[in-house]
Amino acid sequence: MDDIDCAAERVESFNQVALNAVLSRLSGPLSSGVCKSCFDIIEPERLDANPRARHCSYCAAEEEARGHQHRRCGPR
Repeated sequence: MDDIDCAAERVESFNQVALNAVLSRLSGPLSSGVCKSCFDIIEPERLDANPRARHCSYCAAEEEARGHQHRRCGPR
């Protein structure tokens, strides 16, 4: 087996893990309607778009920004 075959197998394995993670999130319970970070009510428009939302739009944006920074700069 050469390097290309090994890389293809790793990509296929990664894609399967990622797909399983997404499918498990989609089959999870619906949102309670309360943000897990600030405990405010999640906006109805957000729940219409994503019934499984765990954070309000403000906290979700902060989480996403924190994730981007973590990927760029590493853990702090």
